Amino acid sequence: MKKYLKIGIILLLMVPLVLSDHLGSKSEAAANPLLEVAQVRSTGEEAVVPVTIRNTTYLTSGHLSIFLSDGSTGVSLASFKPGDLFDNDAFRTTGNIKGNTLTVDFISNTGMEQKLTDNTAVIGYVTYRLSDQFLPGQEVTLNVENTLGKGRNNEDLKLQVLNGKIENRMPVGDVTGSNKVSVTGAIRILQHIKGDSITNREQFLSADVDADGILTQNDAHEILDYVTGKRTTFLAVAAKELANGVIGADYHEAIEARNGREPYQFKRKTGSLPPGLTLNDKTGELSGTPTRTGNYSFVVQVTDAIGDQAERQFTMDIIDSNILSVEKLDPVYVKSGETPSLPVQVKVTYKDKTTGIENVKWNPVDTSVPGTVTAKGSIGDTGQSVTVPVNVVGQDYIQKITDGYFELLKIRTIVIDTTADVYDVTVNNIHAHYEGNNQFSLASTTFANQPSVKVCLYDRYGNLLEAKNHTLPSVNGQ
Repeated sequence: MKKYLKIGIILLLMVPLVLSDHLGSKSEAAANPLLEVAQVRSTGEEAVVPVTIRNTTYLTSGHLSIFLSDGSTGVSLASFKPGDLFDNDAFRTTGNIKGNTLTVDFISNTGMEQKLTDNTAVIGYVTYRLSDQFLPGQEVTLNVENTLGKGRNNEDLKLQVLNGKIENRMPVGDVTGSNKVSVTGAIRILQHIKGDSITNREQFLSADVDADGILTQNDAHEILDYVTGKRTTFLAVAAKELANGVIGADYHEAIEARNGREPYQFKRKTGSLPPGLTLNDKTGELSGTPTRTGNYSFVVQVTDAIGDQAERQFTMDIIDSNILSVEKLDPVYVKSGETPSLPVQVKVTYKDKTTGIENVKWNPVDTSVPGTVTAKGSIGDTGQSVTVPVNVVGQDYIQKITDGYFELLKIRTIVIDTTADVYDVTVNNIHAHYEGNNQFSLASTTFANQPSVKVCLYDRYGNLLEAKNHTLPSVNGQ
């Protein structure tokens, strides 16, 4: 097995990829000088945070302070190490620690400006200790203040600042839990493709570096490119099936960027948006009122706060239909290899503003591999379609749901038995109580007479594992 996996890695490195729908690159546009304290993820006992100055050709000296917000439980400042250029190479650097505040000063060895390669340099690395009190899913902010910088001829640099962040989560691209991106992670993805499925949700999200909802050879290749230095970011535009638009009907769909530094900037790079629709350059929302039928294809490019770029191609149809809109369906969860339970009817709104129910005929859905796929359905002979995300999971996280009702107190009880992966359960957004032995319970009067409730299961990092609309038995024949 190891022999074949090594061969697979070599082939991945040798085969050139043409990524027409997903690219990771650096913007060449001019930008203001930027001081960035990185956002990092760690599940270990420490987090190492780079401090970088960007978009600066010449640098003479600088000053900055980094401090933890009040209430940053479980995180403490440990040490500071200057970067190569700042460790008595081109600059003399001092780092003073007082409590959880770091103050850094640096000055050119010659007293004159130094030219930075690629207009970028790592000033240093700040190490923070992480204790057991820093719980999975939590995060703390690393605030920056008192920033000063001198450039060419000792002129002031107008530095923009990006505060840092530490999250107790698996780093993007860390597939094996080693707390770093490695070749081993790419091998693990290849094992997943061959049938040894990754079922841990946090691990899956960390491995899906191209944000298309499934793990493929492309994820392994991007991780290898990161390890070998061919790419420096996992910034991605998330894959999405855009719903059809209807002439004269309001349209709203969000295009999402992942794994970069906010704020993002979105733009249409190539192709044509449907007439009547616009792309919000700050939020990525595609909205408006379509005015012309047709099939449209376009590429959306996103640029993050440090200038990294990624893009993805989208297609959508604009049709003329008696149905103005179709209800938005909640994602469906199904165990891999099984058939998802999709609604046979949907609620619609017609052009005369009345509402009704229409039958849906769904296309087959491939659930052979864990991940997110899109189910597509046709609404009668109207020409209108409907889609719903289908989250294919490796196991049934809900083992059993038991209902009870106390007539005297008008209290409904719900007991949910789960797998060991589940750390939190909500019922209609109310947190259930953990009873031990992977069992959660909730007693409430708020949904005593409701026909159904929404049960959501989460892992220790706060990732949604499964959501289910659970039908409640009637009370006193109601």
